[in-house]
Amino acid sequence: MNITVSKVEESGQEVLVKSSTYEDDKAVGIYNRLTDEYADQTLPFFDEGEKLIRLDIVPEQETDEDNKEQKECYFEFSEPLLEELSGHI
Repeated sequence: MNITVSKVEESGQEVLVKSSTYEDDKAVGIYNRLTDEYADQTLPFFDEGEKLIRLDIVPEQETDEDNKEQKECYFEFSEPLLEELSGHI
């Protein structure tokens, strides 16, 4: 599975910052640890035009069954947080 960290610009354009591939269990573990560790900076709701950080976990080859495993989480944007998340994947 792939874990990606992207920067979402105010325009809505996503810029991939880092992507790493892991075995399924390890990828899920890393994703869950990061979303738990940085939970206070997550954004369950946000307005269009906000600058954000997006953390995704996606199967390497997408099939309809794999879409269930895809997860995403959004964080308030800050350069230090972007660097921290990128460093963990």
